[in-house]
Amino acid sequence: MGVRDRMKRWREPADGPDGDEAQGPTPAKLAKRVRVAHRLNDAQWQQLVTEVSAVTANWTRDQWWSLGVRDRVALSRAAEGAREDVELLAETRTVYGPTFKIDRDLRRIDLGLEVEVPGWLMVAQPDDLVARLMLEVAGSSPCIVAGTSFISGIPFRDGADSVKLEAVTATDRIEVPVTMRPDEVADAESGERWVDETAASWWASIDLDRSEEFTLVVTIDSAEITRVVETVIPARDPAAVGVSASAFGDGIELSAGFGALQVASSTADWANGWPPVKLPPKISRFGDSLTLPTGRYVVSGETPVELGDPDQLKLTLQERAIEMDGTLATLRGWSPGEADVSIAVRNPIPVADRGRRRQRMMLQEIRDQAGPLRERALAMCFGGADSADSVGPVVRELLSRGIPVDFCVTDYSVPVPEGANPILLHSREWHDAFTHARYLVNNAEFPHYVKFRDGQRYLQTWHGTPVKRVANDIANPKFSAGYAAALRREVAAWEALVAQNIFAGLVLPQAFGFERRTIVEGYPRNDRLANDLQLRNRTRAALGLGTELAVLYAPSWRDSTKEVGEARELESVFEASRVHEELGATVLLRGQANISVAKVQSGQRGVVDVTSYPDLPGLMAAADILITDHSAAMFDFSVTGRPQVFLIPQADENSDNDRGFYLDLANVAPGPVVTTMDELIEALRDPGAGFELKRVEFKKQFAAQDDGGAAHRVVDSWLGPVGSDY
Repeated sequence: MGVRDRMKRWREPADGPDGDEAQGPTPAKLAKRVRVAHRLNDAQWQQLVTEVSAVTANWTRDQWWSLGVRDRVALSRAAEGAREDVELLAETRTVYGPTFKIDRDLRRIDLGLEVEVPGWLMVAQPDDLVARLMLEVAGSSPCIVAGTSFISGIPFRDGADSVKLEAVTATDRIEVPVTMRPDEVADAESGERWVDETAASWWASIDLDRSEEFTLVVTIDSAEITRVVETVIPARDPAAVGVSASAFGDGIELSAGFGALQVASSTADWANGWPPVKLPPKISRFGDSLTLPTGRYVVSGETPVELGDPDQLKLTLQERAIEMDGTLATLRGWSPGEADVSIAVRNPIPVADRGRRRQRMMLQEIRDQAGPLRERALAMCFGGADSADSVGPVVRELLSRGIPVDFCVTDYSVPVPEGANPILLHSREWHDAFTHARYLVNNAEFPHYVKFRDGQRYLQTWHGTPVKRVANDIANPKFSAGYAAALRREVAAWEALVAQNIFAGLVLPQAFGFERRTIVEGYPRNDRLANDLQLRNRTRAALGLGTELAVLYAPSWRDSTKEVGEARELESVFEASRVHEELGATVLLRGQANISVAKVQSGQRGVVDVTSYPDLPGLMAAADILITDHSAAMFDFSVTGRPQVFLIPQADENSDNDRGFYLDLANVAPGPVVTTMDELIEALRDPGAGFELKRVEFKKQFAAQDDGGAAHRVVDSWLGPVGSDY
């Protein structure tokens, strides 16, 4: 009987049609409720335990096995009232991802957790045996395919396991010879936390003309388990490959918007590896020269490559570590079946230290060999994506006191304060620095896997005075178990919390359940905004601004989109071009991490996308007017004394009400609150009118200590005055 038939059988109650829950909820629905048990109070938890115990008592093994292994184990432990185990399972679902170990012979699953359950629950079922396929395609005739395929949780063994390929067209079905090629890079990118899939990589040449699409059928035989994966390979026109290229010596030079790409050879041997690739060490951004940021770039042009088969060019863009002005970077080429060559610039961590499995092993090794704490600081800002906010000024203050600082960054494009040592997030150096640093500084959370040590002194600067409720104060929190657990560990490790003002000093400790020391000495991130008299002129020059009116649009983080990878559009109501056309102002667009700016069209006249501009205080200094919503930017901008306008569409108001507010913006805002673009235009014609006194009162209440000396006072309060024994 097939899997679908078996699932249908248990879902149908004996005395009613499918979907009738008179005898209790279906296994799937009950499992879903147990996954969020960490959000329940004690009474709700006991009620859930009673229900789970009653419902599962009469389940058949087929009913249990219809669920994924983590749900099976969670329900089993919930029925016993083992709340810690249930929450641990939910947490590791987030932290570990969908991976686990499966014994090749016994088909037993090992979750890597010490949780007691009946052995038969851990027998791998069809739905637990998930096939994974990673694929790269290039070439037109023949078509070259490179892939990695395996059954998740089972290490692929060359010689014992196999991969078969078939290419299915509208008229034919072609068996394709496969050449296995072990690939450490593919293993690192497999997502597997527990097993090594180095041997699961292969390549093949398919004698097909890709002028029409075809289906690639991949059959995986591993540990006497067979899985079939099908994927459609889109058609492509070789003539459409547009890459500007010219030959020099034995290589190829590609012209791209970010500089020249050099490929050591115009041909590639899939069986024996790949030639090295070089990129220019620096690019220009807002007048600054910096290392090429990680991300995906497209190399395109109007002139087709004339050296041999143009598609072969794509085959040379395989991953390699390269020198970039004394630092390593890593490239990987990818052919999506489109006309352009796409290149991903990755974090230059050696392949031996990359991937979930290797990271787990490396971290355990460093922890096992950990020595005494060092008199150094480790700093992180917004997960390594920035080096500013209040963390940057605090770091500069520490350096001035002779305390060495390692600054964690996602890549070397993130500038760090002079004198600080940049280290790559997830690198061996990062793990070692965190394990041994005496002092820790952050404005958000450290990665979920960190373990704080006794004796470490952690200064949490946070990242704004809250208007919307945060952490435990959120009316309807939707935190995952992993995030909730990580946040509890974070707060327990804080030695001191920085608050911009008395209001934040009361609200934030309550929201986080923090009972130690709160430092209310102003926000270090506003020091330069308060005392750097040349900041405005320097920033305006970097942005190409003259004497024209400059309007900064900086909306807050959005909660309305919950799914990973989704983003809310920045301009749901706001029309930057209209502000420029009707008022003659240059509009500076500053997005947040989960707010898309893809449709902003910042190339329009009078509109500049400054989302990636590295200096927010500089933007505030350069702006004549701030347009925001419930963002903490309002408190920082009040330091300038300049006008603010608050654009809060009704849809945003309704959505944000689910989270709740600390402040009634209509009563405290130091500027007009509007809901439509028409109202905004009118307000911008004279934004300060009638709000002069309110701006003064607002600054006095929320930014009175932002006088340029906050970083010094914060570190004095945390560690003691200069010259003291830290």
